[in-house]
Amino acid sequence: MLTANEQLVMLAISRGGRQAYALSIQEEMRAHGQGMTLGVLYTVLNRLERKQLIRHRDGDPTPERGDRPTRFYALSGAGARKLRGSLQVLDSLRTGAFAPQGA
Repeated sequence: MLTANEQLVMLAISRGGRQAYALSIQEEMRAHGQGMTLGVLYTVLNRLERKQLIRHRDGDPTPERGDRPTRFYALSGAGARKLRGSLQVLDSLRTGAFAPQGA
């Protein structure tokens, strides 16, 4: 099972397509009411890469970044499957969770 932060980051990456980088991931989550500091975000990104659930590619270096490349993230095939499975579990648990309880 993925942690809540891993799910949020992976969902933001999947919404970003091939152009998901740290700041755009953070902005995507913020746009949906979920803030995350860059320190926490990079920790989650590194953990997801170690688990081989996401991968990165480096863009071209730019002067405004001190000639450092932008790192773009994408879900791996295993990551997409793991996220889908995790969301299915949540959907299953959520079904009926807010139904009134009889006395």
